[in-house]
Amino acid sequence: MMTYKETFIREFRSIFKYKGMMILLFIGPIFLTLFFGGVYYNDYVKDIPIAILDEDGSTLSNLVGSYFLSNERFEVTNYPATRKELENLIDDGKVQMGICIPKGFESKVSTYQSSQILAITDGTNIVMANNAIAQATLITQSISAGIEMKLIQGKGVSPKTAQDMALVYNVGERMLFDPKMTYMNYLMICFLAVFVQQLMLSAMGSTFIRDNEYINSGNVMSKVLAAVSACFVGILPAVAVSMVILRKLFYVPMVGNIWTVLLMTVVFLIALTGPSLLIASMTKDRVKYSQIEFMLSLPTFCSCGGVWPVDQMPRLLEFLIRACWPVINYAKVVQEVLIKGMSFSATIPNILQMVLFAMVWLPIGIFFYKKTFNQVMVPEIM
Repeated sequence: MMTYKETFIREFRSIFKYKGMMILLFIGPIFLTLFFGGVYYNDYVKDIPIAILDEDGSTLSNLVGSYFLSNERFEVTNYPATRKELENLIDDGKVQMGICIPKGFESKVSTYQSSQILAITDGTNIVMANNAIAQATLITQSISAGIEMKLIQGKGVSPKTAQDMALVYNVGERMLFDPKMTYMNYLMICFLAVFVQQLMLSAMGSTFIRDNEYINSGNVMSKVLAAVSACFVGILPAVAVSMVILRKLFYVPMVGNIWTVLLMTVVFLIALTGPSLLIASMTKDRVKYSQIEFMLSLPTFCSCGGVWPVDQMPRLLEFLIRACWPVINYAKVVQEVLIKGMSFSATIPNILQMVLFAMVWLPIGIFFYKKTFNQVMVPEIM
């Protein structure tokens, strides 16, 4: 216990000796939260540039165009004269979507013949494409229902009966937790989790390599955990400020239990300690350690469930990810705790998996750490 306390005090004080450590722990989380929060500041994608090709030139086709013109998701920037011109606009990246209203559209619709409005979307930007096609579908469905109602009324049917006939059924929507389906709420908690991972890895690696002689003497396990605890206490105020920024400045809803998140974070950082020790043992140099550590940011984020559902990954790949890195049991779960209010009992399987991960990787990391840095120290003694 005394070894842990002495090491904790020593390493916590050392944070204030090194500018790099202070930047990592005190400024890093706040800066990254503000930066990425600014990127996703808008609730959803809007003012998507589109082009409308009206080959019909009728009253009905003008009505269709006006719906797109007045919708905030779209900005009609071009009115091409031919389909080739429309295709060129999309190919050149000048518009993200083209709406083509075919010749004879009004006459076919008024005589109950099938006619199709063609929406051509640039699929190279999936964010733009998904938003554009979803909104275009809603617009065309609304127009179709309105046209059908008017056609039925033309047969002498009352407006109420025409509405009931045109809308035989409809889907009642109730979007829970994030009604606007914003990218901010979807991504930022997972981003913050990965910020904590990367900054803590940097701080731990710097400590393990810089103070290897001190940590390698005596009770290594106790000193390692004390060093990690010092880094965690150092970063905690900045993480708290980052969460306040997300809630007050970017309006990310947080209704979950903060103590559950704190417990998960502690277990997660202990689980990270083993891989950090292993990387430190492999590199024995802070620059090389940082190079490997920063390389891990993208693959670990992409595989944590933040951008793609874990249950849609191949089972073997999921197993390998869970065996090699713990963020898959942390980032997305923390998001659901904070935004959905997921209960503590629902997080227990993920906590146990991180505990198991730590029980396997921490001894492995300490073994290689002691072996590597004891060998480094021998020539210096001789």
